[in-house]
Amino acid sequence: MKHPLPALDALKVFESAARQLSFSEAARELCITKGAVSYQIRRLEETLDCALFQRSVRQVYLTNAGQQLLQTTQRSFAELTDTLRQIKPGDKPHDVMIGATTYVALRWLSPRISGFSHSNPDTSILLQHSVNSEDFRIQDVDFAIRWCRIDGHGKKHRSLELSMPLFPVCSPRLLESIGIARRDLATTDIATAPLDAIPLLCEEERLLDLWQAWYGKQPVPLTNPRRVIADANVRTQAAVDGQGWTMADTLMQRELDAGDLVAPFTHRLDGFGYAIQGSPARYVNRKALQLRNWLIDHA
Repeated sequence: MKHPLPALDALKVFESAARQLSFSEAARELCITKGAVSYQIRRLEETLDCALFQRSVRQVYLTNAGQQLLQTTQRSFAELTDTLRQIKPGDKPHDVMIGATTYVALRWLSPRISGFSHSNPDTSILLQHSVNSEDFRIQDVDFAIRWCRIDGHGKKHRSLELSMPLFPVCSPRLLESIGIARRDLATTDIATAPLDAIPLLCEEERLLDLWQAWYGKQPVPLTNPRRVIADANVRTQAAVDGQGWTMADTLMQRELDAGDLVAPFTHRLDGFGYAIQGSPARYVNRKALQLRNWLIDHA
């Protein structure tokens, strides 16, 4: 569809002259002659059929129409400049933007990015860690790695699903402090004494039922104290420090191998994991696609 707009060059000349209230300064800024400025302004006024400037011997002033047009052109040029900066690869300080929590970035993504960067040193990568915040928008990143429900059927716009069942872990020192040996846990219930006094560390209030879902003995409620720690890395360290049970996945294997945490129960809560997903509203450049496919191949 053809838009009934004046020539862009004329609008650029007008904005410069109107902002500075000087045809001479506009000519200097745009590297054209003062005559060319006058010509473009005159063409624009003829197109709009109204005066944009009041002219005197040494000064020009904006008319009401000129003031209105200046506000609109400045706002439009600012939005256009911002959009062009976002979509032009050469203007961005990075080639790929990934959304991932610090927990996922540290334990899963970073080692794989290191391998990719070794073969692709010219690709710069920026991590956006606010992936769980309310104002996070998937269209602001090339792709995100997010914790979510995994049902095995896949979802639209998900390139990969990594199933990671959940299970309780705690510090072995915590169990020793209440006189429980690991071998006795097979016949011990987390909801009965003395284990029912150990707090359950949780991500946030709305996810407290993950513990009940893992426990599975409906309608018997878990009466353990609940403690909310939003950050997964802090929650993991709190468990290592003996502050309570935390729900773990295989990304905590390092602490399990080191003996800082133990997973005494064999029961696992299925249906959760991580997914690589993107937005259909965002153009994904070649380097972002290359990295995403590399992560999928090395998952």
